[in-house]
Amino acid sequence: MASRSPLIRAVVRKEIQEVVRDGRLRVLGVLVLILALAALAFGVQQTHRAQHARDHASERSESQWQGQGEKNPHVAAHYGTHVFAPTSAATAIDPGVSAYMGRAVKLEAHKRNLASHSAAQDSGGLQRMGAFSVASVLLQLVPLLIIALGYGLWSRERERGTLRQVLSCGVERRSLLWGKGLALALLVGSLLLPAALVVIGVLLWLGGGSTDTLLRIGMLVLAYGLYFVIYGALTLYASATLRAPRGALVVLVGVWAMFSLVTPRAATEVAGVLAPLPSEAAWARAVEKSLESGVDGTTTKDEAVEAITDDLLAAQGLSDTGMMVDEGFLAGFELRAESQWEDSIYDHHMRDLEDRVAHQESWVGRLGLFSPFVAMRALSAGLCGTDFAHHRHFTDQAETWRKSMVNQLNQAFVDNAGADGWEYRAGPELWKKVKPFEYAPPSPMLALQTHWVSLLSLVLWTIAGLLLAARSARRLEVV
Repeated sequence: MASRSPLIRAVVRKEIQEVVRDGRLRVLGVLVLILALAALAFGVQQTHRAQHARDHASERSESQWQGQGEKNPHVAAHYGTHVFAPTSAATAIDPGVSAYMGRAVKLEAHKRNLASHSAAQDSGGLQRMGAFSVASVLLQLVPLLIIALGYGLWSRERERGTLRQVLSCGVERRSLLWGKGLALALLVGSLLLPAALVVIGVLLWLGGGSTDTLLRIGMLVLAYGLYFVIYGALTLYASATLRAPRGALVVLVGVWAMFSLVTPRAATEVAGVLAPLPSEAAWARAVEKSLESGVDGTTTKDEAVEAITDDLLAAQGLSDTGMMVDEGFLAGFELRAESQWEDSIYDHHMRDLEDRVAHQESWVGRLGLFSPFVAMRALSAGLCGTDFAHHRHFTDQAETWRKSMVNQLNQAFVDNAGADGWEYRAGPELWKKVKPFEYAPPSPMLALQTHWVSLLSLVLWTIAGLLLAARSARRLEVV
């Protein structure tokens, strides 16, 4: 390799000079920089707006909770509160599915609510047409940039007749492949580097340079690096295999359209057939039916609540107290029992729904084996924390807090109601004892655990692309 390095450097210089000479580099560089910065500015503005709205809504919700006045603790649990999904620095890069999953959850007694107030709902049809983001530029436009710069690397020289002359001088095809591949990488890198530095700088500014942000940026850079290598390798393969530059360009654009436009829609439709989801109305009807007759369809609500109440009383050593138990005291235990019964029903149906969504996403991930775009899209959203797995992580923590809040208020009713029963009133001192909801986001490893099939697809596509590029160079025809 060392003996071939001067030759490889000469090939790199020659290819770069040709691209610079015809002006493509300057035009494409300006276009990529403008689009990337415009997408970043839009993403940052949307992220700041979402964060401002979230902070304002959180403060208002907490103020309403603290200022609700005196009332029965269980009535306060019915009154409930709202929690809001967080935004992150990476949201400015890839909004993922966060715009469609809902950003607010109402937490109240007797009910587990689905997330609501999604950005897509609030912005009408424009949002549903597709978000303009840095990720969309990297996923769709940069591959076209790679194709535009590299489609003629082999075929143009063959068309001019210079390839035969070069090979007749004893230059190895492997050296030419290394030179052309490195030249394409340097050209693309030089176009992306200014925009990449700005994007990374903004991410660090938004994320405060935290370890989590740095790790997510590093993983994103590596993942997108693999994605671009795939298109670079396929471009070299097509250029070496097809005789005319125009033919290579047409085929490569067709492959890009298949990967980026056709396969994603097909994958979504196939996943929807293989793992169908119930409508929100059907899900709500199933929950309502189970609340009355149990998940098994044979256990009535009254029977279940009575059994759970007996267990709670027995745990307190009160199973044989009979009429000696205060009515308000007993009512508090019944509320806790009813809450446990309802929680078990909602947990069952929510887990089933979320498992179905995750199963559908896993099918999309498997179909990423047929398209690097599909694989990279899923992995990009995961690393930016805007996929369904991160949404589920947030709603699960919100539900855990809801149960704790309801149990705390019901326990206050049990402990303090006494003979007052339902006439008992608690004041602001109790509301302040309920700790505010604080979301602890997961580590970036959740993305790799969830989207390991997509990561594997990218690796396999990279290996396959490099092997095809090497094979086409070895079998290159000069006429």
